[in-house]
Amino acid sequence: MNVRHISLAVGCLLVGLAAGLGASRWLVRFEASRQVAATGHALSTSVPAARGRYVLYWANPMNPAIHSDHPMKDNMGMDYVPVYARAGSAAREAGLRIDARQAQNLGVRLATVRMRPMSQTIQTVGTVALDQNRIDTVTPRFSGWVVHLRVRAVGDPIARGQVLADIYSPELYSAQQEYLIARRDEGSLGDHGLLAAAEQRLRLLGMPEAALTALKTTGKPMHNVPILSPESGVVTALNIRQGGYVSSHASLFAIANLERIWVNMAIYSYQLPWIRIGDVVQLRLPAYPGKIWDGRLSFLYPTLDPRTRTVAARLSFANTDGILRPGMYADATVLSHAQTALAAPSSAVLRTQDGDYAMLAQEQGHFLPVQVKLGPEANGWVVILKGLKAGDRVVENTQFLLYSESQFQSVKARMLGGNTGRGTAAAAGAAPASAGPMAGTSMTPAGAPHD
Repeated sequence: MNVRHISLAVGCLLVGLAAGLGASRWLVRFEASRQVAATGHALSTSVPAARGRYVLYWANPMNPAIHSDHPMKDNMGMDYVPVYARAGSAAREAGLRIDARQAQNLGVRLATVRMRPMSQTIQTVGTVALDQNRIDTVTPRFSGWVVHLRVRAVGDPIARGQVLADIYSPELYSAQQEYLIARRDEGSLGDHGLLAAAEQRLRLLGMPEAALTALKTTGKPMHNVPILSPESGVVTALNIRQGGYVSSHASLFAIANLERIWVNMAIYSYQLPWIRIGDVVQLRLPAYPGKIWDGRLSFLYPTLDPRTRTVAARLSFANTDGILRPGMYADATVLSHAQTALAAPSSAVLRTQDGDYAMLAQEQGHFLPVQVKLGPEANGWVVILKGLKAGDRVVENTQFLLYSESQFQSVKARMLGGNTGRGTAAAAGAAPASAGPMAGTSMTPAGAPHD
């Protein structure tokens, strides 16, 4: 009987212990769910205030060093807490924030993007060349032999109408006889058309007017017909010799007029945006120190020389005194027109393989890397086609350091989905919106704030 009572008492004691244990576990779960509900209520009440803010990641309420890139629950059923960017926009968190003391220690110097006249004085070299529009060739319209060559060397000066050579041509001699026969028969037959045709044939064969007049006056055909110069200048090509045979298939002389010459300048491709037809050009020759020739750019060649990788630009200068000789080297200065454009200092641009960037200075010591599209560059300034506006301030001297640090901070802020290590949340410049009842407890060193 005593054993039975003892067994019953022990059983009741075990049942009481089990009931107490179950009640305590229920109380723990109830308290946790109440805290979750309270946290959810706090989050729901804070959503309107956080509307428009940028969520960097979601943090574990029990261990803020554990992050997630999407909302989720931990193993106890508690919601991860969203961590918002400290600034009001996501773009700010892509940059870098430093205080005034650090900026002074780094020697950060700012420059203002502004509208300014952009021009460039281009120094280049040129070569004096013949004016291709002032070169004449002498080609006979008949065949024959050179009886007397009056001009025997390249470079000889020639006057307009000067006799270059005397040619004996059986073809031209026969045409002269036909003309004399037609003139003799004109009186008896009265056929004026035949005489006019014979005279026209002599002109078409290239017989000079003076020789034709002498033929009419003397009535005797000329054995040797002169070849006259069509223009004044110098002989640049001589293709015949004394006693040689000539025909209409080959030119005899090339004559260039040097009263006006060309100067061909070499322009590199990066200088082309500053070059315009009509730009003022000053020319200096080492052979004539102190003397300046003023001209204007008259032509820009449409092709690039594959050997020198330059484009030829043409100038035209008067050369009545003849001191500019083809083949001379010259120093040319191109004074390009000023063009007003949005520009920033060239030193403020950071060129990377992903593009060109500038560090834009914002309020409260925040610096944001901005990708820019560049235009021509001159005199330490570069044209900004896209990415910045007038009045923006950009870092001029330490942009590489700030850009690298901003990229490092951006990578740290995006390390989601696991334990990102010491100081991740603080390095991203962010703070949890609500960390539940454990927010005030420093469970890991990750809660240590730093810049």
